Amino acid sequence: MSKILDEDMNFDKIFWIATTAMRLNRSHPYVARDKIWQLIRIVDDDYELAKEFCEEEQRIVLHYSKRGVKVCQYWFISACSTSAIFPLKALMLMGKSYMAGEFQLVPLFELTYPWILEDYKTVPIIFITLFGLALFFDVYATSMYVGFDPIVPIFMLHLCGQLDILNLRISKMFSDTEHSDEAVRKNLTEIILKLQDVYKFIQVIKTNFTVLYEFMMKTTTFLLPLTAFQITESLRNGEINIEFIGFFTGVILHFYIPCYYSDLLMETGEKFRLAIYSCGWEKHSDMRTLRTILFMLTRAIKPVVISTIFCAICLDTFAQMCREAYSIFNLMNAAWA
Repeated sequence: MSKILDEDMNFDKIFWIATTAMRLNRSHPYVARDKIWQLIRIVDDDYELAKEFCEEEQRIVLHYSKRGVKVCQYWFISACSTSAIFPLKALMLMGKSYMAGEFQLVPLFELTYPWILEDYKTVPIIFITLFGLALFFDVYATSMYVGFDPIVPIFMLHLCGQLDILNLRISKMFSDTEHSDEAVRKNLTEIILKLQDVYKFIQVIKTNFTVLYEFMMKTTTFLLPLTAFQITESLRNGEINIEFIGFFTGVILHFYIPCYYSDLLMETGEKFRLAIYSCGWEKHSDMRTLRTILFMLTRAIKPVVISTIFCAICLDTFAQMCREAYSIFNLMNAAWA
C-alpha cells in the first residue's frame, strides 16, 4: 500500500498558523491550565487511522487538510493586514509631521480617555505607555482572530473529507459481485459506525458554537452597515478611511467563511445521501442489509449542517444577512444624509 500521508501528520503540524497564534495568546487547548479539546483529538485520531487507508482515501484526507491550511492563511493575511493599518498609519503621520518640521504625536486609536489621562495623554512617557498598551491589544486581538476563527471551518472541512471517504466506500460496496452477504454487512457496519462518529462530531460543534455563531450573525448585521456608512461619509468628505475599509473586509470574512464551508458540508452530506441511494442496493437480496440502507437514507434526509439558534449557517443565511445589513445602511443614509 502506497503512503500519501506523513507518519507524523497531526492537527498542530498541519494548521500551525492557527495553533501557534492560540499558543501565543494562551487559548490553545493543550496549554496546561486547559482541558484537551475533544474535537482536535478526534481529528488527530482520524489522521492516524487514515495512514492505513488506501491511496485514494488518503488523497481525500490530504486534499481537505490542505484546504484547511488555506483557511488559516486567509485569516492570517486578513487579520494581520487589518491590524497593521493602525500602527503603520500612526507612525507614517508622525513621520510626515516630523519631516514637515511640525512634529505631532499620533495615537494608535482615536480614543477619549478619562479626564485624568486626557489632559496628559500628549506627555511623552504617558503617550508611549498608552501607545504600547494599544499596540499590545492590537497584536493580541490579531492572534485571537488568526487562532480561533479558522478552527470551525477546519473541522467542517475535515467532516467533508470523512463523508467523501464514506461516499467512496459505499459506492464500491455492492459493485464487487464476489462480496458475500456477510462481507457486505461487515463493511456496512464499519460505514455506519464512522457515520455515527461524524454525526457526533457535528453535534459537539453545535453544542459549543451555536450561541457564538448566532451572536456573530447578529453583530455582523449591524457592523457591516455602520462600517459602510463610515466609509461613504469619508468619501463624501474627500477622504479615504483605510482603517474602516480593512475592518469592513474583515467583518465580511468573519461570517462568510463559516457560511461557505458549512454550505460545503451540507452539499457533501447531500452527495453522500445520493450515494447511499445509488449504491446498487436494489440488486441485493439480504433483508438485513436493505433495512440498514433504509435507516441510513432516513437519517440522511436531515441536512448535515452547522446552525445557529434559529437558522442554518449557509450561503443563503449569509445572503439574508447582507440584505438586512443593506436595509440598515439605506436607513442610515436616509436619516443622516
